[in-house]
Amino acid sequence: MTSLADPTSRRNAVALGLVPPVRIAEQPLHWTVDERLAHHGCPGTSVAVMRDGGIDWVDGFGVRELGRPEPCGPDTVFMVASCSKPVTAMLVLQQVERGVLDLDTPINRYLRRWQLPDNDLTAAHPVTLRTALSHTAGLTVGGWGVVPRDGQPVPTWLELAEGRPPSKMGPVVVDRAYDGRDRYSGGGYLLAQMALEDQLGRPFAELADEMIFTPLGMTRTSFATPPSAALLDDLASGHPGDGTVCAGGWMHSPESGAGGLFSTARDYATFLLACRAAYHGEPGALLGASLAREAMTRHEQSAFGLGFRRPGDGAAARINHGGSNDGYQCETDLFLDSGDGAVVLTNAVPGIFLYREILNGVAEVYDWPHYLLPPKHLKALTADEMQRYAGAYRIISGIEMPLLRVWVEDGRMYNAIDGMRFGVQEAFCDVDGVLFNQTGPFETRCTFGPDGKVEELVVGEGAVEIMRAVRVPD
Repeated sequence: MTSLADPTSRRNAVALGLVPPVRIAEQPLHWTVDERLAHHGCPGTSVAVMRDGGIDWVDGFGVRELGRPEPCGPDTVFMVASCSKPVTAMLVLQQVERGVLDLDTPINRYLRRWQLPDNDLTAAHPVTLRTALSHTAGLTVGGWGVVPRDGQPVPTWLELAEGRPPSKMGPVVVDRAYDGRDRYSGGGYLLAQMALEDQLGRPFAELADEMIFTPLGMTRTSFATPPSAALLDDLASGHPGDGTVCAGGWMHSPESGAGGLFSTARDYATFLLACRAAYHGEPGALLGASLAREAMTRHEQSAFGLGFRRPGDGAAARINHGGSNDGYQCETDLFLDSGDGAVVLTNAVPGIFLYREILNGVAEVYDWPHYLLPPKHLKALTADEMQRYAGAYRIISGIEMPLLRVWVEDGRMYNAIDGMRFGVQEAFCDVDGVLFNQTGPFETRCTFGPDGKVEELVVGEGAVEIMRAVRVPD
């Protein structure tokens, strides 16, 4: 549908044509943005779509805060959570290019205010900026979460690093031997931030302003907390997804480099396009082509380069990162070859479902290569066949939740996890013993017991196991 003649037509096609992450051939669906905002209980979103290496259109939908009339617009500010990490990586790489830092030097040589504890694992393979940025260092602490603006104490960087209250997580240490595989760690990005500050002797937010945001004209982006008055004037409030507003409206992340960035869809798209320009060696880019290409190549057995995830190959190769916290959800994608992509920012936890639907709508309108999953074909189940799956299942690995439940109601099958805010999902079957939802690329593989009922469920994405659960006896 990229034959649509102008950005307005393409914008309208996306706004009227959201697509489920998992399509069903027998039940083709398209929704409007407004329909899905209401369905998910997500107050608002801002979207920037890129085409041919430029910004095609930017727009907002819904409102900045539940119960208030102020709309989300093209320049509404959101907290972008872990989409902070590619920016931090770019700051590090700029200093590598200048000879201030080295990717393969043990990171403790750059840390002056605190040292990463040594152990047998670090002796065998010291943590470096390369392994920290690619999530391959074996470091602990995926993330520390956010602090609501309600008077709760905010941990310092040292309390985060050492795992001391008011930090709610353990210390940053290496507890897994290096094997080239990734294990996501916000702890690695805290170390990268500290290395920058210790070597340059300046605050992290100031460095980002000078070296990235000002040169790119990203006037509505900042690591500063609280944000400036100009940003606060158009800042979307976060929502946990239960019909309320986060305490104090917006939230902040004490680990700036890992998750503390405030930005807009337009500004973040500008950053992505600048990274692509560096990758292609364009004059005046923020980084030289050689180092940019190294950064935007998958690292050994990791899904990451240095900062970005790097899914796809050939024409389908893209740089990608998402952001997730207790009030905001976002996702970003940019194809390195075509320069097509999108930034979707939302101000609620259920935005994790909405942004997938928006991105799929963009992919369909703009003919993104190999992005949409092939549609599934439904296997019709009788009422008796559905009852084989129904029951309560105790979760034994993957997530710290007690039960997954499957039930049948009005001839349809549903599932939900007790305590999860993401709610009830309709379950479908395409192959006997395999269930799926339309909200994400996950499959639930079932093992049947002697009584013909499912006795074990394994939820996974491809060969990666995400969760395992066993039936609770009736």
